Amino acid sequence: MSEEFKGILKTNNLFYKALGTRDLDLMAKVWVHEPHARCVHPGWTALRGWEAIQQSWGNVFDPRDQVDIRLSNVSCEIRGDVAWVTCIQHMTYLNRHPKGANISLATNIFESRSSEWLMVVHHASPLPIVELTDPEKNLQ
Repeated sequence: MSEEFKGILKTNNLFYKALGTRDLDLMAKVWVHEPHARCVHPGWTALRGWEAIQQSWGNVFDPRDQVDIRLSNVSCEIRGDVAWVTCIQHMTYLNRHPKGANISLATNIFESRSSEWLMVVHHASPLPIVELTDPEKNLQ
């Protein structure tokens, strides 16, 4: 794996660490602080600019809440100074009663800035959780 891929995946992982631990300072370190930054939380409209994005994280982060986040189907592409990671994010809210969970498809876009990769877009869309059934039971 190239150093570029490692750098992008490191920033992507820091983003999810900040999200899971509700760490606003770490979240601020992974984003560009520019008006062209965009964020779409699952079920929300698009947020434009770092100020709105930062405020949204502050509004949804509860320091008493911790989230276990697992990623699957992670894919990374690089084109010049832009890269994107797509993945499925499996989130379990640990301190909620009852515990909650959701699964979303995420696209995270990064820009290369002075030898580091910073997030410029996060877009997460909820995926339906489908209950699997035994086809044999449906015949009875």
